[in-house]
Amino acid sequence: MAGEVLEIENLDRFLLLKNGNYLYKIPFRNGYAVLKVYYGTRSMWRYIGGSVSNFFEGQTSFMPRARMLNEQTCMKIWREVGFRVFDTYDDVVVKGLPEGGYMLFEYLPALKFKDYFGDASAALEDRLHTYRRFLKEWYRRHDLAIKRREPRLVHENGDMKHVMIVDDQFLFFDFEMTYRSRRRVKEFVAREILAYLKSLGKIVGPELFPVFLKETIDHYPDGELLENAHRIMFDHPNLMIRCARAIDRRLYPRAAKPFSKHNVAQQLKKMLAGHTDHAA
Repeated sequence: MAGEVLEIENLDRFLLLKNGNYLYKIPFRNGYAVLKVYYGTRSMWRYIGGSVSNFFEGQTSFMPRARMLNEQTCMKIWREVGFRVFDTYDDVVVKGLPEGGYMLFEYLPALKFKDYFGDASAALEDRLHTYRRFLKEWYRRHDLAIKRREPRLVHENGDMKHVMIVDDQFLFFDFEMTYRSRRRVKEFVAREILAYLKSLGKIVGPELFPVFLKETIDHYPDGELLENAHRIMFDHPNLMIRCARAIDRRLYPRAAKPFSKHNVAQQLKKMLAGHTDHAA
């Protein structure tokens, strides 16, 4: 039963972002909240096509209601194991919006990783210290996901745009879609590792990326999981996927970009090999 009903006139004037969903920053309880509406920005054919594509990619549905339910479930799972996600106001109804097609989140004007790590005016040692703290928490989640065979603990859309710094915590967001298979969690972790490193490289640039990559190798507690990130890109156990990625590298210009997933995986492997040689 709803504890509160909101009726908002001219919702468009509160538009914060349109990025596949509609995000509104609305007045709420003497402050603000973020209203996320999952319907309306794409055609039904796009939703259906996206869902079919996601099925073959091993991901959850692209349909609006399914994305909302998936995000709600994932946030609950992450919160229960001690990771910071947005609080939500689940007892609030917004009149005029489709039931099961929106969520109301706390509003936090916090700093995103992409802005923090890309800020050249911030001391490098401070940024590296923050990154080391993140690596420990990152690994803890990966370890939990693998041990519990829980694909929803893998950040499917994880990158530097979807983590915020809130006091001394890291807040993670964007859980509309996740991976499905419990048998492939280790592979999904590898994909997430590459996605984060690819994003990090674009943000800190080619001069600093080796510094952050070395920190990753030195302070991420499981080198085997890092090695697996290269393995799933270049020696995937599924022959069809391995061939598709080889074709991708040969035919598509994006694969040659400095921070493509292919090149990041190669840089990671090279530095891991040097680290092993040095340790020996």
